[in-house]
Amino acid sequence: MKKKSVGQIVLLIVLIILALACLLPMLLVLAASFSSDYSLRKKGFTFFPMEWSTEGWEYVLSMGSQLLLSYRNTFCITIVGTAVSLLFMSMLAYVLSHKNFVFRRAFSLLLLGTMLFSGGQLSHYMINTTVYHLRDNMLILFLPAISAMHVIILRTYIQGNIADALVESAKIDGAGEFRIYAQVVMPLLAPALASVSFMVAIGYWNNWETGYLYIKTQDKLPLQTLLMQIEKKIEMLNNPNVSSVAASEMWETVPELSARMAMLVTVIGPIMIAYPFFQKYFVQGLTVGSVKG
Repeated sequence: MKKKSVGQIVLLIVLIILALACLLPMLLVLAASFSSDYSLRKKGFTFFPMEWSTEGWEYVLSMGSQLLLSYRNTFCITIVGTAVSLLFMSMLAYVLSHKNFVFRRAFSLLLLGTMLFSGGQLSHYMINTTVYHLRDNMLILFLPAISAMHVIILRTYIQGNIADALVESAKIDGAGEFRIYAQVVMPLLAPALASVSFMVAIGYWNNWETGYLYIKTQDKLPLQTLLMQIEKKIEMLNNPNVSSVAASEMWETVPELSARMAMLVTVIGPIMIAYPFFQKYFVQGLTVGSVKG
C-alpha cells in the first residue's frame, strides 16, 4: 500500500470537513423535525433535543390524500417537463452547432439576450391567462423550461465531442436532419443530457411559484405549492391581528417550528436520494465543453 503524502492527507481532511459541513445541517433539520416545539423554543436547534416528538410530521402527514396527490403531480411535472425541455433544448443546440447554418449568429445573440433581459412576471401572467387561458390549467406546469445556459452547454458538447465527419457520413448515406439528430447525435449526447437533466429536474421540483400564481384547484397543486400554503397558515401564528382565542387554538393544532422542518425534509428528501446517482453527471455538466476533446 502506497504511503500517502502530506498533501493528500491535508486534502482528505479538508474534504471530510466540507462533507460534514454539507451533511450536518441536514441532520440538524432532521433532528428538529422530530423535536417538540417546546424543546426547540427552550433549547434551540440541536442534534439531541430535550424532548422528542412526531407532532410536526403528524401535522404534515395529516394532509393525507392531498399530500399524495401533490407528490404525484410533482413527480409527473418533473419527469414530463424535464423530458420536453431536454427535447427542445437539444434540438436547438444541434441546430446552433451547425457552422453553415445561415441564422446561427442571429439565433445565438437572441439566445444570449434572454440571459440579460426578461419580460417580467406580470407580462408572463397576462399572456398565459388572457391569451393562452392557462389559469388553473396543469399545462402551465408542464411548459418546457428553455435555459440559454443549458443550450450553450449542449451546443458546446456537440461541437467538441461529435465529429463533423460522422454527421457528413450520415448525410451521404441518405439520412435527413431529424434522423441524424435522433439516431446519431442523441445517443452521443447522453452524458451532457444526463447532467443537464438533473439541473432542469431540480428547477421543476422546487418550482412553487407557478402553482401559487395559476393553480386554484387543490387536486392540481404541486407539492411545493401545497407546502407553501401550509407555511402561510403557520405564519398566521405570528400575525398580531389574529385574535388570542384563534391563536391559542392554532397553537394547539400547528407545531410551528417542527412542522416547518418536517416540510423541508419532505421537499428535499427525494432530491437527496436521487443526487448520488446523478452526481458524476452533475460534475461533468459543470465542466463539459471547458476543454475541447
